[in-house]
Amino acid sequence: MLRYAALAFAILAATPALLATPALADWDKARLDQEVAAIERQSQGRLGVALLDLKDRKSWSHRGSETFPMQSVFKLPLAVAVLQAVEAGKLKLDQPITITRKDFSLFHSPLAKAFKGESNDYPLRELIALAAGQSDNTAADNLMRLIGGPQVVTKMLRDGGIGGISVDRYEREFQPQVFGLQGFGWDRTVDEQAFRAELKALAPKKRSAALALALKDPRDAATPEASTLFLEALAKGNWLRDPAHAAFLDMVITETTSGPLRIRAGLPLGARFAHKTGAGLTMDGVNHATNDIGIVTLPNGRVFAIAIYLAGSKADEKTREAAHAAVAKAAVAAQR
Repeated sequence: MLRYAALAFAILAATPALLATPALADWDKARLDQEVAAIERQSQGRLGVALLDLKDRKSWSHRGSETFPMQSVFKLPLAVAVLQAVEAGKLKLDQPITITRKDFSLFHSPLAKAFKGESNDYPLRELIALAAGQSDNTAADNLMRLIGGPQVVTKMLRDGGIGGISVDRYEREFQPQVFGLQGFGWDRTVDEQAFRAELKALAPKKRSAALALALKDPRDAATPEASTLFLEALAKGNWLRDPAHAAFLDMVITETTSGPLRIRAGLPLGARFAHKTGAGLTMDGVNHATNDIGIVTLPNGRVFAIAIYLAGSKADEKTREAAHAAVAKAAVAAQR
């Protein structure tokens, strides 16, 4: 129980608001069935949602057992795996990790954007914060390489009883493969400008066919229900033994500015949200993924895990993110 509170999610902490929590929390499932089905139609994609009350374990889901591409959502379990390596004595939070230009990955990377020279050292804790808080692809790939690869993250999840989440490739590998191009192994330096030109030059039919396959790929994918179970274990302190490590990760994923128009936009004023987003490219009018998972603490003391995955949507970004907000608003309203 001490570890549970030490995670600093403000989950089930001893506060007056907790006293107002209903003794038998539940969801208005019929209402959610109807409202989320309507939201899915508006989203123009395949929408997966799971809700799990962290006090009474009452749950609800829509396509909850279906598999969805994670995109950057994987960086949250990755951060846990890195912190487990610290607790095992394999790494230290303040140890310097050397990154060179050859270690850059594709797409979003504040680290690469601010990089100077040919080589820089970063404290491990900074790389964790960049990956889990700012969704930095370079930081994430180098952290995953440092602990032994994607399979280490998946094994951690399996050992923790989570069978519906699979982390299989580095960002530099799977991002090109989503559209049928060759991924970058560690023996290849990422040339993002050349890659984008190659992607643009690819025949639209080939891109679309590859994306259709990627949307069904069980690799680097998760089910909404498994995601809420992972979050529940995180809130309970099951993944990390050291309260300081749990508090550090909580700070990172609570203070992130990522996805302000997704789940967070559907929560009431004063709600606390610790989360990780994920998003893929839109090509030929189809978006690979727009995701958000996290733990919500409401002003009345109710706490629940929420996972929303939207795959293959033909809607614009504003509409996709509005679907997240609408689901979150419906989830809060359906509590009883």
